[in-house]
Amino acid sequence: MSRRRTERVAASVLRDDTSQIRLPRTLRAGLRFGDADPLGCVLAALARVGLDDPEQLRRRYASPGRPLVCRVVPNATWAADAASTPDDTLLHQALLLGLCTPYQYDPARPVLWTRASLTRCVELHDAEGFYA
Repeated sequence: MSRRRTERVAASVLRDDTSQIRLPRTLRAGLRFGDADPLGCVLAALARVGLDDPEQLRRRYASPGRPLVCRVVPNATWAADAASTPDDTLLHQALLLGLCTPYQYDPARPVLWTRASLTRCVELHDAEGFYA
């Protein structure tokens, strides 16, 4: 009869900075809206800066020009409070969130603002050169 051995392995290339195999974090994006309507807050900020289309934010704010890997961070303590954040910071965060799915940041996709995308807190990781 063969012997059995059970070993639990818990590791992540997204969290461990000491590992030789890792995906470095490029940046974070996240907003907290409390009880306010996320879409209403962001559209109001867009109007206050004199813009009427989220796509115009691409020319206003610098954002990564290549696809990145997204990791959703539930209950992120670092997310900015939308009520007290200046419009420029709020819209830059909203631009990044609008270019993200739960798994990927894609600068080629249209800026899509939904309640789900605006309330998601993400860390963006650079997968360039990653080989496991």
